[in-house]
Amino acid sequence: MGRLLFWIILGAIVYALLKGWARGGAAAARRRAPAPETMVRCEACGLNVPESDAITRDGRWFCSQEHLTGSKSKA
Repeated sequence: MGRLLFWIILGAIVYALLKGWARGGAAAARRRAPAPETMVRCEACGLNVPESDAITRDGRWFCSQEHLTGSKSKA
């Protein structure tokens, strides 16, 4: 009976330690998550793209080089 109680207590301690360790890892992952990026709208097609992927010219945003060059002929 004493051994059974020992293993139950040991299991509970290990479980609590692992649960705390996993929770700490999840919190660290949330802290490292990048901030949301600003989205901009393409002048040619209206598609929303991340600002880092967009092409800008004269204060206007485009989703691709094709839309940038295509808009020059229309303007």
